[in-house]
Amino acid sequence: MPGAVAGFDLTFTAPKSASVLWALGDPKTQAAVVAAHRAAVDEALAFVEDRALFTRVGAHSCAQVPTRGMVAAAFDHWDTRTADPNLHTHVVIANKVQGLDRRWRSVDSRALHHAVVAVSEIYDDLLADHLARELPVTWSWRPRGPRRTPAFEVDGLDDNLLAEFSTRSSHIDAAMQEAITDFHASHG
Repeated sequence: MPGAVAGFDLTFTAPKSASVLWALGDPKTQAAVVAAHRAAVDEALAFVEDRALFTRVGAHSCAQVPTRGMVAAAFDHWDTRTADPNLHTHVVIANKVQGLDRRWRSVDSRALHHAVVAVSEIYDDLLADHLARELPVTWSWRPRGPRRTPAFEVDGLDDNLLAEFSTRSSHIDAAMQEAITDFHASHG
């Protein structure tokens, strides 16, 4: 049987263009990007508490019940491991929640895991809305290459500029190309 889980990490990551806008912007622009990011994180977490955070009670934990909220800690980060701009926040949610009966129980992790994609999309949309209200920016969908879904990015930041600050993506693409070349050389 696996060990107990202490908590769950939700990561809220600004699109590359918003991170680059923050990194290259003047202090007013930087403050607006960070404020928009933090507001979007707060509102996405409110959605988690309202719609995705439950515990279970009853025989064999058969009944899913609401909680009185969550205990969480947020950690802001500003770059990637390769020092590229990457505004993101890790929110660690404790695996203990208080039910409406005031008893402490474990989080119903299935409900939380089912909501992760929706929470990410909500964060992305809220960030775009907040940033468009604070700065004169617009957003549009951009292709990101083969085998990747399009990305919703800030208009006006050239794709080549974004690529300069995407070291990890460049390394992954290069490794993928090398693996394909090696496979073709070995297997025809």
